[in-house]
Amino acid sequence: MSDQAPAGPTDDLETYLARQTVLYQLRDAIDRSDSWEAFRQDLERSGLPEARIRQIVAVPVPMDLHLHSTSSDGRVPARKLAWLARAIGLRTIALADHDSISGTRALYSEATLLGVGAIPAVELSTEWPGLEILVYFPDAGRFFDFLTTREGAQFEKYLERKQAEVHETTLKVLESVNRWLKRRGIPADGLLSVEELDAFFGGVKPYYPGTLCVLGLARLSREQRDELGIADPREFNTKVVTPAIKRLKGTSAVHEDIAEATAEARRRIAAIRRAGTESVAILSHPKEMVSKGKMSLGKVAGAIEYLAAKGGVDGIEIGTARDGEADVRIWNEITAEINSKIEAGRIKAPGPLVVASYSSDFHVLAPGRATGEITLGFGILDERAEFRCGNLRPQTGPDELIEAMRRRAAARAGA
Repeated sequence: MSDQAPAGPTDDLETYLARQTVLYQLRDAIDRSDSWEAFRQDLERSGLPEARIRQIVAVPVPMDLHLHSTSSDGRVPARKLAWLARAIGLRTIALADHDSISGTRALYSEATLLGVGAIPAVELSTEWPGLEILVYFPDAGRFFDFLTTREGAQFEKYLERKQAEVHETTLKVLESVNRWLKRRGIPADGLLSVEELDAFFGGVKPYYPGTLCVLGLARLSREQRDELGIADPREFNTKVVTPAIKRLKGTSAVHEDIAEATAEARRRIAAIRRAGTESVAILSHPKEMVSKGKMSLGKVAGAIEYLAAKGGVDGIEIGTARDGEADVRIWNEITAEINSKIEAGRIKAPGPLVVASYSSDFHVLAPGRATGEITLGFGILDERAEFRCGNLRPQTGPDELIEAMRRRAAARAGA
């Protein structure tokens, strides 16, 4: 399975470089500004009114439903994601931080003021590497009402516990990453430090292991990256950070089946629904179940079927930033097989699996091959001809996806 981008027309290099330049100007203006108005005026002084930004950036999709902020391991504060979405012309966004909803209200409020649609969400971790579940709340009002209830308070306490665990894990894995870097010839004064993590997160805890991938990759030369086969933060995660986490937890903490590994996340999703809160659960980036979780494709298919039948999972991400054309074919085949079982009544579910494609999994605004980062609204975006327009591959229309999510969420509420 590869990162090959879709075949078809691509922009020329000059067009791409203009896009990259504007995106970096947006990033710098974001860092300098403390309000939308200050951000807008900063860009206008640089000759970039909104219409010009949208003309140059030319985002290929109308929405992005998988974004991260400084409330987990992203680099952009939650409310400022709304500024980016408005500036480049995204119609709808969803903040899906790892085991955190602390930025949700700020993002929703700012997006509403700017006329950008915002769907509250969270990405729940499990005990199986690479297996994460996105939970969306299409009715924002009901979601915020849920947080005022006893059940909502319990959910927030659960998330706080998960965040405390990941913070401690990050600090311990930092040592393993530094040992790995030392073996690659990185001098002592070039190793990662807690102070660097403090600066990245602005001192706001928790700190996340994914950030070690961004910082660690920056220590490697281009030659080292090529030699090690580590071109981006995701590969650094797979080859360095995830194995370190596994060693840290030990074999006793590794579950041998999907039921055990996902039990806690499944219970939380069920509790949300019993409280009458409308939600839809989508399996995140199945490719990571192969790369991080070391599953065979057959085991991935079995896991998706189990989660659809027993775990309350309603859909799967297909055509996201991690997927090449071959991946899209595989996930669609697996989805079609499971949907045939649902239609035949062999799997109890409110309907066929929802296919979610508008998902970049954005963390840091840094397009270009040297950084290996994913860009909101684009996915992989760099100077290579096949990635100059990004690599997201929508499998449905945006309105079709939103409507399918709303129908499924309504069907699940109270179940």
